[in-house]
Amino acid sequence: MAKTGKLRALFQLACLGLALANHSALATSVEETPPLLLISIDGFRWDYCELHPAETPRLRQLKQEGASARGLIPVFPSNTFANHYSIVTGLYPSHHGIINNYFYDPVLQAAFHYNQPELVQQSRWWGGEPVWVTAIKQGRKSACSFWVGSEAEIQGIRPAYWKVFDYKIPFAQRLDELAGWLSLPLDQRPAFASFYLEETNSVAHAFGPDSPELIATLKLIDDRIGAIVDRLRRENRPVNLVIVSDHGMTSSSPDRVVVLDDYLDVKTVQVDFDGPVTGLRPSAGQDDTVLKALARLPHAKVYRVEDLPRHLHVTANVRNPPIWIIADEGWHVDRRSTLASLHARKHGFIHGEHGYDPSLASMRGLLIAHGPAFKRGAVIETLVENVHLYNLMCAALHLAPAPNDGDDRLVRAFLR
Repeated sequence: MAKTGKLRALFQLACLGLALANHSALATSVEETPPLLLISIDGFRWDYCELHPAETPRLRQLKQEGASARGLIPVFPSNTFANHYSIVTGLYPSHHGIINNYFYDPVLQAAFHYNQPELVQQSRWWGGEPVWVTAIKQGRKSACSFWVGSEAEIQGIRPAYWKVFDYKIPFAQRLDELAGWLSLPLDQRPAFASFYLEETNSVAHAFGPDSPELIATLKLIDDRIGAIVDRLRRENRPVNLVIVSDHGMTSSSPDRVVVLDDYLDVKTVQVDFDGPVTGLRPSAGQDDTVLKALARLPHAKVYRVEDLPRHLHVTANVRNPPIWIIADEGWHVDRRSTLASLHARKHGFIHGEHGYDPSLASMRGLLIAHGPAFKRGAVIETLVENVHLYNLMCAALHLAPAPNDGDDRLVRAFLR
């Protein structure tokens, strides 16, 4: 980390130390601090509760009784792996290394792909310090049910309890396991636990964010949140609950696709990823030629990596390709081969999409904090980036955070 980064990290530690001192009445000892349960609802857009109140009574109740933000801004690209890992590390993707769902590392001379377990479980891809590692390093236990990064050993450390991701494991079985972790004797019980619900993302991809199928799925998710809360209350297991989503969702269509092959000979570049955001590695010395060829590209903006807008926080990292294409909202820039695979999906071409500029309202996610550590009825009307969540979770757990890109704004706004 550069000198300025070290100074920023020291400042963050000082601020968080003061915040923890101010909130020491939360618990007289670490042992009395309730576990923190982090739940991700993949692809749950920030406004779904307001648009569909009849389907989301439990989530709306948790918002009213706890603390919430008007919208949670994802990191760029607004995709699943980059954002889930930023939430638990407080780092932008350029700093933790998971720059997208799939990407290439020229130093390792290898490609990462999110749905290949043999890659996901390799330590070499994962930088930064996720909150479950922070907890373990400070003498606490952690448990992760299907959280990005938790299948790998990071800094030589794994959660005490963790699961290989498997869509086929039913919710009831996952809930039984979570409840079991939280009912363990104190010396075995996790101080931090994570849980993942995927249905809103997959259904919105297949049918669109305004579809009847998505609305029905919102009720399913709300019921599952209610089942978690009710189960823990029934078993007298108090928790500090943080509910987030990694990104939002917007409508997409096969009529809004730009075929990259029509503007560029794709054999002359390495395409690290395509879709809402595309990363290109031209042959040596061919950057200008590629940029010239893409000058006519419609419904998208093309950048050298060093010229990307500052709010995207894409900085020097060997994994960041030299040329980026950011599609307009709802559009795709795809190779013809990628387009064919999208059409071959079970439900045809995707009707909902994310990955776009995180400043778009449609990309915002959900944030609710509920439990004894958090204020009641606190609402942040301004938007907040998800890199600030790591410091909030560390403060609620009485942990000293590792250096990160966030600050203590959520600590001050949400903690009692």
